[in-house]
Amino acid sequence: MGREVSGGDRPPDGDADLLARCDGSRPLGGFPAAERETVERWRREGLVVLAPAAGAGPAAPDAPDAPVIVSPHPDDAALALGGTVARQGARFLDVFSVETWTKEPYYADRPELTRRLLLDEEAVAARVLGARVELLGFVDAADRDLRRDAFFAATAWSGGFAQEEPELFGAVTDRLAALLDGAAEVYAPLGVGGHVDHLACREAVLALARDGRLDGARVAFYEDQPYSLFSSAEETARRLAPRLAAAGLGEPSPELRPVDDLAALTKREALRAYRIQVRQGIIRRIGRHGTHLAEKSDHPAAERIWRIPG
Repeated sequence: MGREVSGGDRPPDGDADLLARCDGSRPLGGFPAAERETVERWRREGLVVLAPAAGAGPAAPDAPDAPVIVSPHPDDAALALGGTVARQGARFLDVFSVETWTKEPYYADRPELTRRLLLDEEAVAARVLGARVELLGFVDAADRDLRRDAFFAATAWSGGFAQEEPELFGAVTDRLAALLDGAAEVYAPLGVGGHVDHLACREAVLALARDGRLDGARVAFYEDQPYSLFSSAEETARRLAPRLAAAGLGEPSPELRPVDDLAALTKREALRAYRIQVRQGIIRRIGRHGTHLAEKSDHPAAERIWRIPG
């Protein structure tokens, strides 16, 4: 689960089999009655996460109408669209999936362990949400020599940064072209906050739509989390609009995706899997943001995307 377990927190050796079955795919009711108290205690202590109630999960991630979400890193798709995924299912394309960045000293001193655990966290969260993960294997900006100390662009709506890493950008674009072929819906990051990996994913999808390799009517951009807690998603969309118009793609329009109570609960449970990079306070703030978005709707929460006309 992305944190060091020692002392009284460590499950007894006799519980190893039970712990192995707590992989995020089972609801509490899916365990025998004799084991539920132990599993629920582990959950309260933050050692495990649980799936939603049996029979309440989303459509299969390979269903024809399941969206494909271009996720710059493991965790980005779940943070931004976990509620939508909990209702629909999805495929996550984790682009920059080789990463070691963390503010936690224990893990910062153990980059290889951190790299593995970040992917384990993503796998658990995806099982809770009902998503399938594909790792593209590109190296995170914080681990690239050019970007190590400067992985935020000055403006979130610019695409000029891609010229500084043309080979990388071309490779990302080509990989996405193949993987997005035939997708019913494609969700890509809007780029709120200006993280260069998020911008690279957005620009790659834009390039595919501009060149006719991807139908713009199937494309939407999600507001990046947690960056939209600190930067304006509305401004990013407004400032990006002229570039979209110049590419013949039209002006992006916002759309709220409703998140019901079960989907909100499922998203919160999935996000608990991310311990190395995501603080619990941030997860709570993302939840409040979703509630705020839905204030004028009939739903308890919402997530926001921007669509572009085809």
